Amino acid sequence: MASIFLNLVLKKYGELPPTYQVVGFDDSPIASEYLIPFSTIHQQIDVLTKEAMDILVMQMKNRKKRRPAIMETPIHKTVLPTLIKRETTIF
Repeated sequence: MASIFLNLVLKKYGELPPTYQVVGFDDSPIASEYLIPFSTIHQQIDVLTKEAMDILVMQMKNRKKRRPAIMETPIHKTVLPTLIKRETTIF
């Protein structure tokens, strides 16, 4: 969506006016390779995957027990995203 918006702004103004700041999401490859590389939010997929697998392994080990413990509350993990600053933002 950020690339579509940026394309429309470039068509209208011929450049990215300083009144616009564009931030994409999920750090897709186009973010760094676009006409004007745009800032983006990067999800730490490797960390998300590791956390999910740790929970899955823990649950699998629990199921192998003679008397598996019943999980009464869900497990919540926080994995902070990072901002990758490029040419479409000034912060």
